[in-house]
Amino acid sequence: MHRILSFFITLLMLVAAGEPAAAAVRAAAVRPVPLIEHYREQVESPPQIWAHGAVLMDAATGDVLWEHNAHKRLHPASTTKVLTGLIALERGDLNAKVKISRRAATTPGSSMYLREGEVHSLHDLVYGLLLRSGNDAAVAIAEAIAGSVEDFAVLMNERAQRLGAKNSHFVNPHGLTHPDHLSTAYDLAVITRAALQNPLFAEIVATPVKELTYEELGRTVVLYNTNRLLTWLEGADGVKTGTTGAAGACLVSSVTRDEQKLIAVVLNASNRWRESAALLEWGFRNFRLARLGRAGEVLVHLPVRGGKRRAVPVAFERDLAVVLPRTAAEAPPMQVDLAIPLRAPVRAGQQLGRVRVETPGSSASERQVELVAAREVPAATWLDHVYELLVSLVGVGDILELNLITGYRERVDRSDAPG
Repeated sequence: MHRILSFFITLLMLVAAGEPAAAAVRAAAVRPVPLIEHYREQVESPPQIWAHGAVLMDAATGDVLWEHNAHKRLHPASTTKVLTGLIALERGDLNAKVKISRRAATTPGSSMYLREGEVHSLHDLVYGLLLRSGNDAAVAIAEAIAGSVEDFAVLMNERAQRLGAKNSHFVNPHGLTHPDHLSTAYDLAVITRAALQNPLFAEIVATPVKELTYEELGRTVVLYNTNRLLTWLEGADGVKTGTTGAAGACLVSSVTRDEQKLIAVVLNASNRWRESAALLEWGFRNFRLARLGRAGEVLVHLPVRGGKRRAVPVAFERDLAVVLPRTAAEAPPMQVDLAIPLRAPVRAGQQLGRVRVETPGSSASERQVELVAAREVPAATWLDHVYELLVSLVGVGDILELNLITGYRERVDRSDAPG
């Protein structure tokens, strides 16, 4: 109660001080509370992490398992390229040919050694961006997608905002130090979670080495992934390193084990490999993913009045899962709300209700998923009504159904017979 009163007093003071301050408080109020705050007595203590900003997130739900200064704005270095790569895959034609500009070829820092005037496919540039961490590739991609680095930065900020990475501001596609180019561990985890849902992005960042052959240029380029975790941490499948003097050693990493994927972000770490691995191992030891329903999975059949079919299968619109301590025996019960009674016609995909489950892992107290019709149910015709009437009056439903099936089989047999 004391903390609630303190929050409202602070809010009133900031509203009086001005809208920007109030907006900051509103943003802070919806930040997800790490699961460890709810389950401290059920999980072991987290490892010692020296990074200036860090977070551990479940990729399926977006739940934060643990964090340290996760919302503090820091220099992200080349972890910026997660967003650059995502936009390239979403907006670009991977077969498109990109002529390398002087600006791209002379970009300082890590490079895939592009030369001015060369022509490369966007596909190869994205590999060079995410494996070799090529700053030159980042500029070439930005110019190919948006026409300039500056216009591409606009796309980056718009995409970050839509994803929910609201405390970031990007001014370039590579992450070279700029006073206004800042992000947070949490925002980078949110961006990475979205990027990993792109199959090609996930494939690229999980690739330890890639050989690119340029027949027209007469050379072969071998790209080695800068992410060392891929070679020694069980289940490691991404994502991106980053290093500058201002940012320090940064790493966005992901590991998948038993259908559960965790994302770790460490910014300005003393040892990014050790700290990331320790965080990920702690997460898998202490938490599990409980899948309550998968997209397209039928939960129930609802009766339909006035339809060609008496019932419609109702399915999950998207996955529903919660993260629980491994000591928890059961998942929380689902609360199902359904649209009853239901009349035809019903179109496929029509919303018919929702499933709710209590969870402490999100900014809200519960998580919900819409329930939709898995198939259409057209309205019944007068012939359908006649049939139903006969069934109800005469009680010959089984006989009629048998005749219908027999007749159908006879038609199939005739259609399959040689002409």
